[in-house]
Amino acid sequence: MPPIAPHTPLHAFVDSIRQAASEVFSQAFSSSWSAEISSDDSGQPTDASHVCFSLMASGSLQGTVALHIKIADALMLSQKLLAEPVEATAELDSRRKEAVEGLLRQVAGVAATAMKSPFGEVQLQVTMTTVPAWPGVTVVFLVSEASAAKLPVELRLSADLLACVSSFEVNPGVDDAPVKRENQGPAGPGSLSRLLGVNLNLSLRFGQRSLTLREILDLNSGAVIELDRQVQEPADLLLGERLIARGEVIIIDGNYGIRVTEVVGA
Repeated sequence: MPPIAPHTPLHAFVDSIRQAASEVFSQAFSSSWSAEISSDDSGQPTDASHVCFSLMASGSLQGTVALHIKIADALMLSQKLLAEPVEATAELDSRRKEAVEGLLRQVAGVAATAMKSPFGEVQLQVTMTTVPAWPGVTVVFLVSEASAAKLPVELRLSADLLACVSSFEVNPGVDDAPVKRENQGPAGPGSLSRLLGVNLNLSLRFGQRSLTLREILDLNSGAVIELDRQVQEPADLLLGERLIARGEVIIIDGNYGIRVTEVVGA
């Protein structure tokens, strides 16, 4: 992707993670580490060569960041964390993966704190996952220790997270900090306009119900689950986990559809 323009919400989000990575890596390894944002996203991660972690955002930001790290680099980091000899032929087993996951959890915690000022309360949860198939925007971090070789860490930001981040705008009067847009006008250059071609997955929610684990295990064919919504009430239209509209359910050529009656937050 092209370089991220400074003083934009996307730059504020990505730079919070970059600074957190520099701080946490330096503390964890008791040496000076730095991270920089690179515009080189030519490398396409694969299951065979990368380990992937999911960074799930909730709170004022909703969406997912997939972090891809080369297996060889993850192995080296885990061996350093566990005070083991650095051996390139060793296996990146579950214990070593958990060590890297713990390091990334610390990065997420520091980044979430840094994001509080521009974005409000944000929670970032890290879990190990597989390389995602969903589209998004890729940002590459180059993390390095002093004069050592730079380790690329690829971040793929989901479309719903990009849309959420872009719903903030820079307030030039307060240290260029992003603030939530009260009125969503046409996107200007460098903001939502570059995301208009990204496909977003929408889902329709008729209602919801909480069940105990035992009730779920007892489910069988023919079971009926009563939802929390009356037939005449509107259904929810969701972007990821975010409610964007409500409307009347209709049938179009044998398929479900929705006639929007309310746009949430408009």
